Parts: sequence; structure tokens; C-alpha cells
Amino acid sequence: MLRAIGVPAAVLDGGLEAWESAGRPLVSGDDTDPAPAARPVTPVVRPDLWAGVEDVAAISRGERPGTLVCALPLGGYDGSAPTRYSRRGHIPASRSLPGRGLLDASGRVLPAEELAARVGAVLGTDDSPVVLYCGGGISAAGAALALTLLGRTDVSVYDGSLEEWSKDPARPLELGS
Repeated sequence: MLRAIGVPAAVLDGGLEAWESAGRPLVSGDDTDPAPAARPVTPVVRPDLWAGVEDVAAISRGERPGTLVCALPLGGYDGSAPTRYSRRGHIPASRSLPGRGLLDASGRVLPAEELAARVGAVLGTDDSPVVLYCGGGISAAGAALALTLLGRTDVSVYDGSLEEWSKDPARPLELGS
């Protein structure tokens, strides 16, 4: 999200658990020190990092280059798991790359070689732009980070994801793998 508006950011690989296990300090309670001066940030929107519903529909129909990738767990992709969305399944022509499968048991991004193997199993040598989606954009954003770490620069997120897509019965969904 921050990258998409031009704000430099870093990701704490492994989250709070990784911070604590590295022996980093934690602070709690009332902060009596003055807050450091904030530097103003001027957002610069990067529309190439976002895809809209019409972009996704055009890729799904084969009218525009691109590879659709669903970052939901397999049960969400194939429609076998209960869902909170209007309908089950995946957007036609999309491939499955569960976002959580790109992390190890401790919540860290997989080592580069293993990450490349997982992504390669889904994308192969396809070098068309990748549009990621999930239920509401969160898992897709994590998968986008993983692809970016592998050096992909042609990655965007459809943040409306299945939350938006499934609401319109005219938009097709497919069940199964």
C-alpha cells in the first residue's frame, strides 16, 4: 500500500515474534519523551500497482495481456471452503498461489530459492503482467511483496478482489481447480 503511493517503507519479516526473538526492545506504558519531528510525505500515486474490476475482466476474457493470480488458500480458490463473499470460486483464467504458502512456519517470507520455486510452479516462464487478488486485497498484497522480492516489477493488486467481483452475478466465477 505504501509503495503504491510512493512512501518508502520496510516490512518486518516475521512480525513482532521475529522482533522479540532477535532480542529487540519493547516499550509499553506512557511515553513522556516528546515525539520526534515528523517529516511531511507527499504521496505520489502509482496507478500501475493497482488493477480495477474492468482490467481484471479484460484479462479474464483474454482481451488484455496479464496473468490473474488468486492468493486465497486452495479451498477459497476452488470454492470448496465456506466464504463470506456473495459466491464461491475464482475468477476465470486465474491461477492459484496461496499467499500463506509463501511464508514459513514462523511467518517469514520463504528463502529466495524456495520462494522462486513456489512462484515458478504457478507462473512458469510466463512474463506477462501479474494481477493478484484474494478476498479483499490483504493476501494479494503479501503475495505482491513476495513477487517483488523476486525482482518482478510488473505486479499489481486488484484490491476489490472477490469482495467486489462476487457481488455482481454477471461476473463469472469458476469452481474447482
